[in-house]
Amino acid sequence: MSRHPCLAVALLVLLPAAAMAQIGPPPSPTQTRPVVVTQPTPTPLPTPVRPAPVDSLSGQMAPVKSDSQVQQQLRTHPIQAQGDGPAQPIQGPTLQPKVYDRHGRIIPGAKQVGPNRVLDTRTGRYYDAIPSGNGQQIKP
Repeated sequence: MSRHPCLAVALLVLLPAAAMAQIGPPPSPTQTRPVVVTQPTPTPLPTPVRPAPVDSLSGQMAPVKSDSQVQQQLRTHPIQAQGDGPAQPIQGPTLQPKVYDRHGRIIPGAKQVGPNRVLDTRTGRYYDAIPSGNGQQIKP
C-alpha cells in the first residue's frame, strides 16, 4: 500500500519536467515580423581649430593671459555696460507668506491664492483667512 502514494508523488514531480522538455526553446521575435534596419547617422565633421590671436600692429602672436592677469585687468578697467538703461538687479523668487491654521500652527503646503483666501494643497480646500503677523491665519 505504501508503494502507490510514492509512485503518485514521483509522477507529479516528473510530469512538469517532461512537459518542459517537449516545449522547446521560444521562437525568435523576428521570425514572424519583418526586420527594419536603420541607416547609421553620419558622424559630424570636426570643427576647425582657430589660430591664436595675432597683434594687428606688429603681426606677431598675442601673449596668452593667465587668470590672475585677467582679474587684475578687470579690477583696473571694469567692463562698461552698453545698453539702453541701467542694469536691473536679479530678482529672487518671491516667498509665499506662511499660512497658519485656527490654532496658530503652520500648515505645510498651503498657499495664499488671493487677498484673504488660502488653498490647502493637501486637501484641495479653500479657506477664508485674516492677516496674521507675517502670513495668513484661517478664520475660526
